[in-house]
Amino acid sequence: MPDRKRLTKKERQAVFDRMKGHCAYCGCEITLSEMQVDHVMPLRKGGPDTLENMLPACRSCNHYKSTLTVQQFRDTVERMPYRLMKNNATFRNAVRFGLASSNPHNVIFFFELMEGQK
Repeated sequence: MPDRKRLTKKERQAVFDRMKGHCAYCGCEITLSEMQVDHVMPLRKGGPDTLENMLPACRSCNHYKSTLTVQQFRDTVERMPYRLMKNNATFRNAVRFGLASSNPHNVIFFFELMEGQK
């Protein structure tokens, strides 16, 4: 895998501006200093180290996505409610007592919503 390109301040700002200060995946507001740059197509899977392949991400989404493709990440997120119900007694009890709920559904990432508005 080639070395990652170090972004200039101007390039980081351009990545940040693509989503107008939001994480490209969950849509939470982030600051420029909080932003992590995610390679949409991971470098380890042949993705280019170019600005066109970069989106702003919050720490949580970038960490969780790791080297997954967008579809693999979507599949992982969509399985979360089932995993919680299966593997987490605290969550199951919270659901039973009405303190939490499981709401499985298809996930649409923030950047996809933004692209649909163009």
